[in-house]
Amino acid sequence: MRNASKAFLCLGLALSLASPAVAQNRLPRKSPAERRVQELNRDMQQQQRLQRFEQQNQFETNQLRQSIDRQRTFSNPTPPAGIRTCPPGSVGC
Repeated sequence: MRNASKAFLCLGLALSLASPAVAQNRLPRKSPAERRVQELNRDMQQQQRLQRFEQQNQFETNQLRQSIDRQRTFSNPTPPAGIRTCPPGSVGC
């Protein structure tokens, strides 16, 4: 009986000494304010990524529009309806 009480006493003492060491290894819990700041930072980063994506998309769209406008400006005009033209180098139509 005495041996069992000594064992429980030693076990209790060992656990009480070990618990502060375990608590020191754990990270402290984040406060609600700190979690909110991290959430806001994450949201701002996501908005910045979305804005960069939209800017890149707009840039590429503008490039395509300019390319199409250049092609229309410098392409051969189509003849008015009813006037037949032969392609260059052809003998007859």
